[in-house]
Amino acid sequence: MIRRLSRNDLHSVRALLARSNDAPYDIATVAEEKCFGRGFEGEAVATVYGDFEGMAVTCGQHLRLIAVDRQRRRRGFGRALLHDAESRGAQVIAAEPGNYFTPGVVASDQASLAFFQSLGYGETARTQNLEAKLSGAQAILPALSDRREDVLDFIERYFGPMWRFEASLGATIFYVEHEGQIAGFSTHDANNRGLGFFGPTGVAPQWRGRGYGRQLLLASLADLSRRGYRKAVIPWTEAIDFYRKACGAVIAHHFVILRRIAA
Repeated sequence: MIRRLSRNDLHSVRALLARSNDAPYDIATVAEEKCFGRGFEGEAVATVYGDFEGMAVTCGQHLRLIAVDRQRRRRGFGRALLHDAESRGAQVIAAEPGNYFTPGVVASDQASLAFFQSLGYGETARTQNLEAKLSGAQAILPALSDRREDVLDFIERYFGPMWRFEASLGATIFYVEHEGQIAGFSTHDANNRGLGFFGPTGVAPQWRGRGYGRQLLLASLADLSRRGYRKAVIPWTEAIDFYRKACGAVIAHHFVILRRIAA
């Protein structure tokens, strides 16, 4: 009843996702990335139930994605897919570093929250995605070129290997220097490519408070605008005031992060 998916199934996968997606973003655009893209924890495993009644994707301990056709729900398909995912070690819903569709379950999706809670999952955190309208401004910082490894090493040193992994996938990486040393970076279209996602971004602690974070943000937003996006998604962040002041971003969606807490 449950089998592995292959890239040959992508047409049917996109059709299923169109029939099942309750999240606020177009998952068909990123279907291949979400189903088969590598994550920080390794290779993804994508499975389908029956004749595309439902599907799930795991990577390491994370359930990256689970979807059931709206017309086929309440028949045990989601439960079967979840149990199969758990047999491979999945215990966190979404919130996968480096390759996530959403950072959790949409907070207003009470049906999905009740489903996971009934099967032993509990809330561990809440977060939100912001959105910012884009203008036609031009990027004013240098993009990554011959300093690629230097910038990626900087990211890993100050922000860890997870951010290095995600940033390495970015469409463009901007960086700023302080007295010849790399002080901060920003990138975009690293995750959910094609949906206008910003980040990750960061400034080393000793060089914060100098406006570098805002410069990096605006450089990335300008590049997203140049690529044809009309708005940017600023995901999984608590820095609401910073983004509101820097680019007029507003909270667009709230999410609940869940982890298995009961056998």
